[in-house]
Amino acid sequence: MKKIMFLLFSLLLLVLTVSCGGESKGGAEGATGAKTEKKKVLGIVMPNATHGFLGESIKHAEAEAKALAESQGFEYKFLTSSEASEQNNQMDTLINEKVDAIVLWPHNGDELRSTAQAAMDAGIPLIVYDRLINNFTPTATVMGDNTGIGEMTGNYLNKYFEEDLKNGEVLVLEFLGDNSTVPQQRHDGYMATANKNLKIVQSFNTNWQRQKAQEQMENFLNTSKPEDIEKIKAVITQDDEVEMGVLDAINAYKGPAKLNIKLITGVSARKENLDTFEKEKIDQVTYAFSPAMVREAVQLGADVLAGKTLEKAYIIKTVEVDRNNVNDFKNSDIYKIRYSIQ
Repeated sequence: MKKIMFLLFSLLLLVLTVSCGGESKGGAEGATGAKTEKKKVLGIVMPNATHGFLGESIKHAEAEAKALAESQGFEYKFLTSSEASEQNNQMDTLINEKVDAIVLWPHNGDELRSTAQAAMDAGIPLIVYDRLINNFTPTATVMGDNTGIGEMTGNYLNKYFEEDLKNGEVLVLEFLGDNSTVPQQRHDGYMATANKNLKIVQSFNTNWQRQKAQEQMENFLNTSKPEDIEKIKAVITQDDEVEMGVLDAINAYKGPAKLNIKLITGVSARKENLDTFEKEKIDQVTYAFSPAMVREAVQLGADVLAGKTLEKAYIIKTVEVDRNNVNDFKNSDIYKIRYSIQ
């Protein structure tokens, strides 16, 4: 009898041991036996759509983030803001949430330096897009070739006004974007290559706004002496929307001066501008700077999540577009990708 009781006790103990072991496994791995891993999170921080270029960029960034998240299995938080202080708060939130990487398009680099450094100090890889943060080294930077755009603009004017420059100065108006590093790089590039007789007589800060550029050009035309207006032969702008504002003012002008503006430059190579190349009497040249370039920065953010090592700097080259190659450009991948989403 004692032997039978011992066998029964041993069998019961074995059953209880197996049963407890099965519950422990199920609690750790779930009903299917598969471990549940926490998904990595990519933060994307951008200015809001204050003008068309940013609006297009936001659409491309969101489309790229969504596609990569679905294919690679991570989550993303997409944040936009109207000013630097709000953007700083968004960065603080992402740092506190311990996201796994951040893509940052700063309003103004200098105002974001502190929180950008806080992200790096927290061990969060940071990819900075478009606008540099001075005296700061992120994980990687991605930008268009702003200096190259300025240099190419200077060289284009040198060639276009080659004969005029033999006889003296060619006077130019300049319409800048804002006070970030982008306009400064483009201006510096222009000054490095432009003939010394290409004289900028006045500069305007447009905040990338077509309407503001139009008002500034109208004010110049309506308040300057006719002889001073007639000396202007070119207008260089740092954005296609700004260029259109300048053209709006020129086409509406009915004052006493005879306009002698031969050439206007832009940046972006957007459809609305390209479609005017054959219609406008004034020659135009623009430099491709697509809103779809932001996809590159989002892709690098995904690469970081996947454990890839990034280079320190990625420069996206530009393409010069004027009447001679505008139709070919409209068939290029740069143009097609830009207008692949609406």
